[in-house]
Amino acid sequence: MANSFVTAKQVSSAAIELLARNIVLPQTVTMAPAGEFSGPSGGTVTIRVPQPGTSNTRADKTEEITYDDVTEANVDLSMEYIYHATRLAHEELTLELVDFAAQVTDVQVDAVARGAENKLASEMNDLANDEDAVGRNADDIEAAILAAREDLSKNDVPAGNRYIAHGPEVTSELLKIDKFVRVDASGDDNALRQAMVGQLYGFTFVESNALDPDIAVAYHRSGFAMANKRPVVSAPGGGQTGMVDTASATQGPLTLTQVFQWDARYAATSSMLATFAGSKVVDEDRIFKFQLEA
Repeated sequence: MANSFVTAKQVSSAAIELLARNIVLPQTVTMAPAGEFSGPSGGTVTIRVPQPGTSNTRADKTEEITYDDVTEANVDLSMEYIYHATRLAHEELTLELVDFAAQVTDVQVDAVARGAENKLASEMNDLANDEDAVGRNADDIEAAILAAREDLSKNDVPAGNRYIAHGPEVTSELLKIDKFVRVDASGDDNALRQAMVGQLYGFTFVESNALDPDIAVAYHRSGFAMANKRPVVSAPGGGQTGMVDTASATQGPLTLTQVFQWDARYAATSSMLATFAGSKVVDEDRIFKFQLEA
């Protein structure tokens, strides 16, 4: 393989295929517009969550009207820089690498994609349990799902866009429930579709290894927010380092930037993939978490 002719565009094309398989959880939550994270925001924006109002009545047309305040809850969402960088000497590029995409790009994209998704997974893992020690049997799992459904419905959570994200141990128990409608994603490259295990009681079940293996988090899409923005790269001003080649890759909700740069100091080419990402709980009333017994 003529590694010296590998371009950022080629690497980004490979990255898109990898991202399609890797990113799951971000597709189930609210994505904050990337354009809001620019200029004076400093990488932090405020998400405004409207609070429910209460209607009033009057018995007579002469009765004075009551005025109520319209209130919002503010949630600050920040992003962090997530990257993977490696430097490849001429000897490695010429004599050792056989397939750049498989040996280098796969590793870098996987690292950055998991790092971005882990921002959201950490928010889910760190939540307090609404129900502890759910039995590892079909009846107890089904009862926990019904409890989650009831809790969300009592909190006026919309019936659509409800998910239960869970670890692999929960998956094993879900598949024992007779009423569980399994999803066969064979041959589908969409990450969310591949991760979908099934449906039950209005929830779409999504398995993720980014979550603790014995937890399940029921939520509406609006219960969590995530932000992502690709880094902007400008050409260097000269000196020993130069010959920059950049490209961006986008798949689903995640975008990233790939950069090749020649470094004459080491007779090497650096390859870096990077993104900005962050996540936050928006409304705990729209989330219900349970955990399997030990």
